[in-house]
Amino acid sequence: MRDKVIIRMLLAIIVIAVAAAGGYFWWTGQAAAQPSVLKASGLIEATEITVSAESAGRAKAVLAAEGDAVKTRQPLVQLDDTLLQSQRRQAEAALAATRGSQAAAEANAAAAQAQLDGLRAGARPQEIAAEQQAVAAVQASVASAESQVQQAHGALDAATAARELAVARYAQVKQGARPAQIDAASVAYQQAAAAVQVAQANYDKVKGEPDVSASPQALALEQATLALEAAKSNYQGVLAGATTPELNQARAGIDQAVAGIIQASATVSQTEAALTAAQANLAAEQARLDLLKAGASTDLIKTAEAQVAAAQAAVAFMDDQIARLTITAPSDGVILVRSVQPREAALAGGPLLTLGDLSHLTLTVYLPEDQYGVVRIGDRAQVTVDSFPGRSFTGTVQTIADQIEFTPRNVQTPDSRRTTVFAVKLAVDNPDLQLKPGMPADVTFGG
Repeated sequence: MRDKVIIRMLLAIIVIAVAAAGGYFWWTGQAAAQPSVLKASGLIEATEITVSAESAGRAKAVLAAEGDAVKTRQPLVQLDDTLLQSQRRQAEAALAATRGSQAAAEANAAAAQAQLDGLRAGARPQEIAAEQQAVAAVQASVASAESQVQQAHGALDAATAARELAVARYAQVKQGARPAQIDAASVAYQQAAAAVQVAQANYDKVKGEPDVSASPQALALEQATLALEAAKSNYQGVLAGATTPELNQARAGIDQAVAGIIQASATVSQTEAALTAAQANLAAEQARLDLLKAGASTDLIKTAEAQVAAAQAAVAFMDDQIARLTITAPSDGVILVRSVQPREAALAGGPLLTLGDLSHLTLTVYLPEDQYGVVRIGDRAQVTVDSFPGRSFTGTVQTIADQIEFTPRNVQTPDSRRTTVFAVKLAVDNPDLQLKPGMPADVTFGG
């Protein structure tokens, strides 16, 4: 009887152990089946596009302000086109003149043919010699125009260098004196003071003599005193740093240098146009010489047609340059920064506006080292912002940093502020363009 009781107790213990083991394995399986939930925080960022001018000029109008939503090809900045409009009118006048030359060439075709027939019947050396002299004269004008073009380019290079010097001068004035300059001014001040003491001592020796005011000692004392005042003023000015008039003068130097670049660029355009006209004239004279030697009447017409085509190309070139003075938006977006104001000088390649592309937002968060393997490229996550409670946006993991780094200071959640982290960058969908750059955002991976 006792043995049966012991057997029953052992069987009960075995059943309880099996049930406990099964429950443990079921619970661990359920826990493993539950997806891990990982949270992080960061700031919404937009793709930024810098809008700049291709050439230097002065802003005539700024057509967008910070915060404005703009569309692709929408005008943003209008540069002054007064000079280019004048050059275009000159190009139009040249085109009209060449078209007149073309009409004259066509009208004289018959006469040229008759002239050719006469040349074939017998050469006229005096006419050929006269045309050769004309060709030589035009060749000289072409060489002169080429020299003027080189000089204009040299002036443009000099104006560009002057602008760089003006910018460096402004930076130096704004920064103030360096320690070496202060030390030099102090030494000069001390030396001037010592010179006054020496001059005073020499003057004291003769101050009782008649006409002492005209003595060399009096003159030396006066000069030393003036030098001391100048050294003192210079030392005080170096210590005080740049004044507002000095900064304004340095700024005016930059504006003057930019104006010099604009004028030099205009001179380059004018001299190049003059060179093109001289080369066209040379081609025409050469064609006439060839005609006198053995040519045909159609050569003059072809030359005139070529001149018309060149003049049309010059007008089209001016139209293209004028069109480039209207700076347009390269894509849809929002103006984040406006760096130019009306009537300010705009440098070639200098930033005028910064455009934010709200249709391509990103969000960078930082994951602790022990969570590095939880996230994969292409994973989707939920993004929430305080501005739209109850709504979530979709984020997709774009990149995961390969190197560990220290936690940036702008990480806001206490759980994310660990010593070392990995950066994870997500692309954030913004279908209604409601998310804006700089918004704090929370990201939930998994779950």
